[in-house]
Amino acid sequence: MGGETGMTRRKARRKTVALAAAMGLILGGGLVALPPSVEPAAAAIGECPEGTIPGPGNTNPVWTDQNVAVYAGGDFQVRGAAAEAEGLVVVQGDASFDKAAGGRFNVGWVGVGSGVTPLPGTTMLAVGGDVSVGASTVLDVGANAFDNGQLRGGDVQVGGVTIPDYEATGANYELNNGTLTQGLGAAAVAPWSSWGTLLADESADFAAATPTGTVTAGALLTFTGDDSSPTQVFEVAAATLAANPALGFAGIPDGASVVVNVTGGPVTWAPNYFAEDGVRADDPASPLFGVLAARTLWNFVDATSVHIAGSSQVLGTVLVPGASGDPTQPTLRVTASTNGRLYTNGTLLMDGVGNEHHNYPWVDAPFDCIPVTAPVEVGSITIEKILSADDQALLPPGTTFHGLVTCTPADGGELVVEWEVAPGETTTVDGLPVGAPCEATETLGSTYRVRLLSAGQSLDPTALAAWQTPVWTVNGEAATAPVAFTVPSPSDETQLAFAVENALAVGSFTIRKVVSNPDEVPFADGFSGSWQCAATQGGAGVIDSGTWALDAGEVSAPIEAPVGAWCTVTETLPAAPVGGSWSVPVVSPAEVQITAESAQTPLSVTVSNTLTQLIGAFTITKTVTGADAPAIGFEGTWGCVSDGETVAEGLWELAAGETSDPFAAPVGSTCTIDEIAPTAAGGSWAAPQISPASTVITAESAQTPLAFEVVNAFTADLGPDDGGDGEIAGELPATGSTIPWWAVGMGAALVAAGAVMLALTVVRRRRP
Repeated sequence: MGGETGMTRRKARRKTVALAAAMGLILGGGLVALPPSVEPAAAAIGECPEGTIPGPGNTNPVWTDQNVAVYAGGDFQVRGAAAEAEGLVVVQGDASFDKAAGGRFNVGWVGVGSGVTPLPGTTMLAVGGDVSVGASTVLDVGANAFDNGQLRGGDVQVGGVTIPDYEATGANYELNNGTLTQGLGAAAVAPWSSWGTLLADESADFAAATPTGTVTAGALLTFTGDDSSPTQVFEVAAATLAANPALGFAGIPDGASVVVNVTGGPVTWAPNYFAEDGVRADDPASPLFGVLAARTLWNFVDATSVHIAGSSQVLGTVLVPGASGDPTQPTLRVTASTNGRLYTNGTLLMDGVGNEHHNYPWVDAPFDCIPVTAPVEVGSITIEKILSADDQALLPPGTTFHGLVTCTPADGGELVVEWEVAPGETTTVDGLPVGAPCEATETLGSTYRVRLLSAGQSLDPTALAAWQTPVWTVNGEAATAPVAFTVPSPSDETQLAFAVENALAVGSFTIRKVVSNPDEVPFADGFSGSWQCAATQGGAGVIDSGTWALDAGEVSAPIEAPVGAWCTVTETLPAAPVGGSWSVPVVSPAEVQITAESAQTPLSVTVSNTLTQLIGAFTITKTVTGADAPAIGFEGTWGCVSDGETVAEGLWELAAGETSDPFAAPVGSTCTIDEIAPTAAGGSWAAPQISPASTVITAESAQTPLAFEVVNAFTADLGPDDGGDGEIAGELPATGSTIPWWAVGMGAALVAAGAVMLALTVVRRRRP
């Protein structure tokens, strides 16, 4: 066009086109009312920013911008560790979110950004084709999008399908109470159907504008303006731009917009320094950050491959009107963090490391900020959750019930609104298009819809097959799910109040304690352990757990658990009694699945223990001292006592110098030995010396027996004194009176008679 006046007129016309497109947004507020977690700074909802926008931060005021922040005429791809895209994202092709290491990708509202965002509860992602999300990635739309204290999140419009299907699983989607409409076809992106032409025309107009300033290459690539024109225009070759990572601006009047026409390509550009009149601007804390980001537009006039590289903050809108001739390659690849708008008619790839796009609307039409547009009329319904106190007591704290409201708007597609409510509470599902036919369902048991769980939760018990069929009512009248209804206008006298009553199907099991003690080892009764029931076999997703305590032979009272749950029992190994050892507990069966029939006849789990007696040993050694001790056998008894009862006993026989074989006795028992007094021919035996007096049997004595020693001392009798020569030295003197002859004769006769009797006795004993 060649002149400033012509370009200004064209901008005014383009602004009208963009505003009309924005009016076509479906502004549903769709949403389950949950307590807000993090509410943003004081917001100017419905207003565009006035003056300079601060650098990216999480305490910025919140402004409203319904214009497009990111546009891809081809596909939009998120790879690597890219983090977020602030503002409205519009994709004519497919959108794919698959981060290398998984995690969240934020769209619409972000953690740290400019604060210039779409209105809470409005469309923040519009895709003409399909939306796919990687297995470990979460598409997070409208995070922290609050309005008057209520989290409304962001809506998603999809021309094709969602992969995985959003209606079947919410585990890869977080809409923060927003809605998702899929199957819209061309209507999903109809408000922006002319944007491909718009980008090409605007780029051509910018390229045709007469430069108003000069570009000086060097250590600092300097753009010097004329200090007067409302739009400062520069032209630079792609190679020059790529070779100069540090950029500076000078002579730019306050409030002016800046267009830099970049010619040639392909280009990889990794700027690392932006300055204004010698003052660095790309530090997020700099007051110049928002100035350069909002006023600057980089127009890559004829490039079909542009890589915004590096890891720094790039300031300004990036416009690439072309498209790569290779459909497998992106037209615009972004690995740095960008601050402005991102527009291309080709495929846009974000694949940096934590890189973010922050929405800084360009200061001129048609890429400037568009405030709130009037939403279509929406209505709402309420859903109450009814659950018995007994059933509620079986559920983990924080359990909520959830479902879907699906509507068919007049302009096509299927609107899906997720609802969630705690037992005993009521939630409002709003953002429903007035007059649209809808259905309400609950995702429970076999119809469970996989979803993201709240922090600290590892299981959603509503996924169990333990639930009876929900009972629905609408305004007190019985209804059959899915419950069909038409969305009433807020002004209608009759509004719709739904109630859903649920009941658990509950069974039970018992624990039986069995003890095997074949050796009758004394033990202290009392066994204990724990039990738990999980959603799946193997213990994943614990539903409930508890402890048990039983004596041998006892059976516990029935323990209730939801039908379908898998329950296991464990025992704390009891302390070993003296002289005994417990085997590893045997639990049979190892796992039981709760059945409906077990409500009347509980399943039985048996915990068995076997107590085995531990045996040690000891030996006895016989020692004899004293000259002329006769070579005789010695014998005695031994016994072992535990808790006052004899637990082992026996006899022993040994000759002098012998050691017995080991005698077995229970570990922990106290053993003693005794000796039967030996014969004392030719002398006398002293009382035996037994060492030790007693001993306690140890487990180690099974390999190395303990030892007793029994010592006997012999003393021989003394004969008459023969003086040492064998002769009797004289007769002994008489000490009494003379024995009469008849007494001597009588004695002889008695001796003879005794000899005869002894002979007879011996004979009798030898008879067979």
